[in-house]
Amino acid sequence: MKPLNMLKDKRFRYGTMSTAMMIVAIVIFVLVNLLADEFNQSRDLTAEQLYTLTTQTHRFLEELEMDITLTYLTRTGAETHMITQLFSEYSAVSPRITTEVRDPMLSPTFVHQFIADADGGIPDGSVIVQSAQGFRVVRPADMRTIGVNPQTWQQFIESIDAEREITQAIHALTLGDPTILYHITGSGENPLPEAFVAFLESENFVVRTHDAVLADIPETADALFITMPTRDWGSAKADRILAYLDEQEGRAFVSLGPSRERFPQLDRVLQAFGLRLGDYLVLEGNQARTFNNDPTWMMPMWELHEEITVPLMLQGFTGLLFMGPTGLDILDMRRNSTIIEPLFTTSSESLGLIIDTPADEAPEQVEGPFNLAVAVTDRTFLDTTRESRMVVVSTWSVLFEDVNTFIGGGNWAFIATSLNWLQDQPPGIWVPARRPPGSTPVMLSDAQVVTMTGVVMGVLPVSLFAIGIFIWFRRRHS
Repeated sequence: MKPLNMLKDKRFRYGTMSTAMMIVAIVIFVLVNLLADEFNQSRDLTAEQLYTLTTQTHRFLEELEMDITLTYLTRTGAETHMITQLFSEYSAVSPRITTEVRDPMLSPTFVHQFIADADGGIPDGSVIVQSAQGFRVVRPADMRTIGVNPQTWQQFIESIDAEREITQAIHALTLGDPTILYHITGSGENPLPEAFVAFLESENFVVRTHDAVLADIPETADALFITMPTRDWGSAKADRILAYLDEQEGRAFVSLGPSRERFPQLDRVLQAFGLRLGDYLVLEGNQARTFNNDPTWMMPMWELHEEITVPLMLQGFTGLLFMGPTGLDILDMRRNSTIIEPLFTTSSESLGLIIDTPADEAPEQVEGPFNLAVAVTDRTFLDTTRESRMVVVSTWSVLFEDVNTFIGGGNWAFIATSLNWLQDQPPGIWVPARRPPGSTPVMLSDAQVVTMTGVVMGVLPVSLFAIGIFIWFRRRHS
């Protein structure tokens, strides 16, 4: 066939057009990818947005006032894409953040300078967060939570916590020197849960133990952590705690609970600040505020406190979960200098059952609502203004790891925010954990469903029909 006749052949023209369209499509695809790479534009299509920083982290980084370096220690070629992508997000949000990836085998001197002060070593896959104030190590085990299937006893990744741990490490470094927190013992108090202590340490608290039966409160104490004893304190212990609170501008977080017997010395300290621990077990009568319709498991009502509860609301917490609390009675007879602000309360439908009612009698009832957590401020005006602060909670279940996990971390976030208020520190940074791909069903909003339905059942068929008509018309008149 002659070249001129070949150009007139329909098959040649259609084939040439198809080839040209394919080349144009490939060129456009390559250009789009080059432009996306040049301007760092990508879309995170994971259901939990694993590769995208949360709003909480964005707000915090936008106000960052010190230089931070993030170093990802990993063997060359073994990098985790999620970490490298998060690094690019951190550096893109704040110009004060510098990121780097180092192979520990190629940079042994760099790693060695941190090992002496890093409890637990620095395994491969760790992230070192450093500033002029010091450094924090986020280990691979910190970046995920491992759960156990109760039926098969097989382990699985329950949540991915990389962003949360890195952001909290940056936040801790911005706070400067850590707060020294003493857990008061000596009267049968249970030790603090290990996971809870680790949480406090990640929030820039150093947790120590002190037997107040044997010695005065250490001068290094920034705050006390008081939990429910199994026996009364004793007058010497009560005197020491009162002296610390009254005379040294003391600060304390107090987690108590119902008891079958009164503890007079513990009562004496609480009454000095206008409080009395209830001798009743609180039952929530509003089923909407109970868990699994159990009146002893309740989600208390929020009361507005600018520096404790409001920050929790703004960070997206929907509630707390308390198990088997009593109430905190506010005494009418108290010092004029004492201000008591409710933080969490029950509904008006709640009631209290007197604990020490004889077994052969119906329990005496007390009508609600009840205070379940309060903030206490006591100001004394002498030569200078002296201020003591306490946060008192009427249940020790606020410390339980399982309860805290079930409520999405709300209980421990409340404790951290309370401890920060005690020290006049800004509220902590809470970043939600992310579920790994496949563990959560894809959820579409009504608008997304309507849009996708319209595209699949409307736009796509009409477009294909129009293309078909166009091709038929071209061939018909060619």
